[in-house]
Amino acid sequence: MKREIAQKIIEAMKGLDKAIDRLDIAVREIEDESERKRMLIFLAGVIHDLHVKITLPTVRHFPDLHPDKPRH
Repeated sequence: MKREIAQKIIEAMKGLDKAIDRLDIAVREIEDESERKRMLIFLAGVIHDLHVKITLPTVRHFPDLHPDKPRH
């Protein structure tokens, strides 16, 4: 994988993280507990899959691009 592509992937993932955070906040407002839990479980699976199948393979090539790595 070329670094330029990895950078694009990580930037896109950062945008997804922000969108998923907004979605999580909205889903938590659902009054029906069973519906809310069902959606939160699904959302957790999506977050996990994105991390394991996209972020981790990308930063394996370029560890300095990891979104949780402190910047100096």
